[in-house]
Amino acid sequence: MADAGGGWDMAEGRRAWGKVRQLPSGRYQASYVLRSVRGGDQGTRYTALQTFDAKGDAWGWLDREHRLIDRGDWTPPIERFREAEEERQRKEVARQAAAAVPTIAAYGSRYLERADLAATSRDRYRQLFRFYILAEPATITRRGMVKDKPVAKHGIGGVRVTELTRADVRLWWQGLPVSTRESSCRQAYDLLRAIMNAAVEAELIEVNPVQVKAATQAQASRERNLDPLPIDVLYAVAEQMPDPWRLGVLLGGVLGLRSGEVRALQRRDFSLNVEVPTVKVHQSVKEAEGKVEIGPLKTARKGIAFRTLPIPAALVGDVRTHLREHTQLGRTGLLFWRTRDGGPVKSADWLRAFKKACKTVADHLEEDAARRLEQSGEQESEESQRIRELLTGQGGYVFHGTRVTGLTWAYRLSGGNLRAVQAIAGHTSPKMALRYQRAEMDYLAAVAGNVSSMIEASTRKP
Repeated sequence: MADAGGGWDMAEGRRAWGKVRQLPSGRYQASYVLRSVRGGDQGTRYTALQTFDAKGDAWGWLDREHRLIDRGDWTPPIERFREAEEERQRKEVARQAAAAVPTIAAYGSRYLERADLAATSRDRYRQLFRFYILAEPATITRRGMVKDKPVAKHGIGGVRVTELTRADVRLWWQGLPVSTRESSCRQAYDLLRAIMNAAVEAELIEVNPVQVKAATQAQASRERNLDPLPIDVLYAVAEQMPDPWRLGVLLGGVLGLRSGEVRALQRRDFSLNVEVPTVKVHQSVKEAEGKVEIGPLKTARKGIAFRTLPIPAALVGDVRTHLREHTQLGRTGLLFWRTRDGGPVKSADWLRAFKKACKTVADHLEEDAARRLEQSGEQESEESQRIRELLTGQGGYVFHGTRVTGLTWAYRLSGGNLRAVQAIAGHTSPKMALRYQRAEMDYLAAVAGNVSSMIEASTRKP
């Protein structure tokens, strides 16, 4: 049987609506003639754009077409095909565009390769990125970290830069060990924010999603909130250091030097046979990728390549003794060095010795308090308890605290002169110097005493 379209020479099946026929290939073709539907030409036969393996599938297509007509949703099959194809192409373009957007892992890795990053900063950022942002398993066991277990509960490395939301960041922050590693967590947060700020500048995103209130209120760095050591305690800690390293504690605590600056000092940096003895601070020990080297100051890239500091007269004798007994020979001889190879002391070794010295001083204070209690019944003073807690609490005092001590005293003795503190510290702005100003209780008590004296003098009756 043939129809108006011609070619209907195979076995046909019919129903009340539509037509199905078997083709020479054995597959089935379905079609129907439209009678009266808006959007279609009356009397036109519409054929399925694909053929079917089974006759039932062909009739199923006809049933679906009939339902479209009944609902008033019908449009010519070719138009629906074109619309579907356009939608598919739009989705494919969107998929390819999304695939072209880097993940946090890829974008962050590129960010850490910036040329303006110092080697030590890059090494530290890589650790934060791996363990805190990507949530890779820890490689060592230490406070707040267990080897082969992730530090962070929720890594976000697989998230596309354009798809990171504030909810994602909030969940990530909540999964960090803030209670045990607050400083590192805060640094990781700052790093993630910096990475996403770079994405804003690159116009990948419009708004930085790294905005967690709890994180911005977290302690930026425990080191910066350390109380300074009283001078007698500073000297007591220095006495408990290995003899070749004793002077390093005094230089950090009196001159406000950074740990890396202390460990990079050489014989040539000191000028002692002059009216005002000085030390030139122009180098720092850098540790990155397993290497320990001496390089320029961290502030050199910002225009402060060195600073020359006067040495207090009370410290000159200690410096002379150290240069004579413990410093390497030659103008470039290191003041502090490793005995096995003559290289600069590693930060971890230096800090380990320093914390041990702090603990020894704390133990001596506790022993003295116990002895006085036994001999006279005198209770340990609050100041002694405070010093012991300062030296051993929260993982122990860190060497950076000696810099806090030096800069606190510089601020106090200079009458609050920020420019002077900035010059001593080697800060690039007064704002940085402000971070190290401290108000000790004895100093506040002295101020209060002066105010009291002024009041008494003003109100005393003649």
